Amino acid sequence: MQRRGGVRIVRAAYLRRMDAELERVARWIRGAGRVVYVVGAGLSVPSGIRAYRSGPDAIWDELVTSWGTREKLEAEPAAWWKIFWLGAHADLGREDLAPNDGHRALARLVARDARDLVITQNVDGLHRRAGHLETQLVEIHGRHDRFVCTAHARCAGGREPIDRVDLSRLEEGVIPRCAHCRAPMRPLVLLFDELYESHPAFQARRARRALDEADVVVFVGTSFSVGITSLAIRSARFTHARVVNVNVERAPFEDVTELTGSAADVLPRLARELDHPSPDRDTVPPASP
Repeated sequence: MQRRGGVRIVRAAYLRRMDAELERVARWIRGAGRVVYVVGAGLSVPSGIRAYRSGPDAIWDELVTSWGTREKLEAEPAAWWKIFWLGAHADLGREDLAPNDGHRALARLVARDARDLVITQNVDGLHRRAGHLETQLVEIHGRHDRFVCTAHARCAGGREPIDRVDLSRLEEGVIPRCAHCRAPMRPLVLLFDELYESHPAFQARRARRALDEADVVVFVGTSFSVGITSLAIRSARFTHARVVNVNVERAPFEDVTELTGSAADVLPRLARELDHPSPDRDTVPPASP
C-alpha cells in the first residue's frame, strides 16, 4: 500500500512539473516569430515503425551503415534493394501503417502560423497523411514512396522523381529500372554517403534558412545523431533561439527545456495548452544573448 502511494506521489509531482514546462513552452511558441520543429524516428515509433538508433527494437547496426550508401547501391543494386531496403524498411509497406496522435498534434501546432516549419528526418510519409501542408514541411531525408533514376544527372528523361515502380520481384533479384536509360531506380532518400544538397527534393537551403530565422527550435523524437540535428543545434546557439526536446530520452547537451515522454503523448498536450491558454499568461520574447 505504501509503495503504491509513493508511486502516486511521484507521478503527481512529475505531472505538475510537466504542466509547468508545457505552459512555458507554449508561451515561447506564442511569442515567437518563427518556430521550427526538427523531427526524428521517435515520432513514428507509436505507429509501429522501428527507430533507427535507440530503443529495444532499433534496426541500427553495422549492416545498415555499410549497405545504406550510394556506393553500395551502384556496386550491387539487386543486393542493395533486397538486403538494405527490404531488410531495414519493411515496416513502411504495412497496410495498417497510420499516423498517430503525435503526428496529428504536430500538424495542428505548425498550422497555427504559416511561418512555422517541420523539418523531418522520417521518410515514412506519415506527416502528409496527418494533414501537414507541403508549404510547412521539409522532408530532409526524402520519401520512401518516390523514386529516381540512379543516373539522373546524366539521364535526361529520368531527372524527375516518380511515384510508382514495380517492387514485386525484389526477392527474385529483379529491380526497378529507368524507363528512359534502363539504369537502376532508387528510392529518393538520403543515403549515408550523400549530402543534403545531393538532390533538390531534400530542400536543404529552405531548412537552413528556417533554422537561421527560428526563435524556438523544438526537437521531436530524435537521437541527435544526424547532420540536420547538429546544424539545428549550432544555429540555435548562434541565434540564441529557445531549444525544446520532446523525447523519451534527454538531449545530450545543456540549455534545453525537456518535455520528457513519448511524442504521441506530449505533443497533444502541448497543442491543447496552445489552444486553451490561461488569460494571465503573457508571451515572452526569444532568449536574449
